[in-house]
Amino acid sequence: MKSFKHWTRQQIANEFGLKRTRQCDDLGAWLSTDVELTNDEKILLDQLKEKLILNVDIWNEQELVIKFISFIINMADYDTENFKAYANRKLSGSINGKTVGGQVDLMIASGEFEPQQPYFCLHEFKKEEGVSPDPLGQLLIAMLTAQTLNNQEFPIYGAYVSGRNWYFLTLNKSIYCISNAYIATKNDIYDVMKIMKAVKIIIQKQQDTLEGMLN
Repeated sequence: MKSFKHWTRQQIANEFGLKRTRQCDDLGAWLSTDVELTNDEKILLDQLKEKLILNVDIWNEQELVIKFISFIINMADYDTENFKAYANRKLSGSINGKTVGGQVDLMIASGEFEPQQPYFCLHEFKKEEGVSPDPLGQLLIAMLTAQTLNNQEFPIYGAYVSGRNWYFLTLNKSIYCISNAYIATKNDIYDVMKIMKAVKIIIQKQQDTLEGMLN
């Protein structure tokens, strides 16, 4: 089994025919979702932004997770009756007969005690000058694995963080799109929060659609 951490975008393109396009309806709809932020959320985001400005070049990977990213995840509150947020859990599968797997830094998936059906992957909490050769490639292979496990029923959503920069992705069959960077040391932090809150709405709609198809 080839681990996620050993995959690059070029290898994924060569092996599985994955292609990037500049415009995807799924990504555009996700990024433009009209989600409201409360005053309390805005106050906390302002505090997080100031803390990130002071420390983004100092924090190591784990400090970035604990002191910044975890607050975004907790505010989005993905733990519901139907799906939950899982951290550092294993994900594996067979893509066109090739077994791949690895740990995903954050996964939103169904399952009461362990992840079952994955919907969203957040990968590679790296400093801006991290050691990962291709964090996007590692996220893509995780998303491709998730898509295979879901039998390609819906697009897979994902994000990766590099210091102050957040990138959002969608994968639909063999086509993926990636957003421009959202810079969390600027007012982009409000957009980051809205986009992360929108994930919960999207997943719930997917589950409602599947339930309607079964009934």
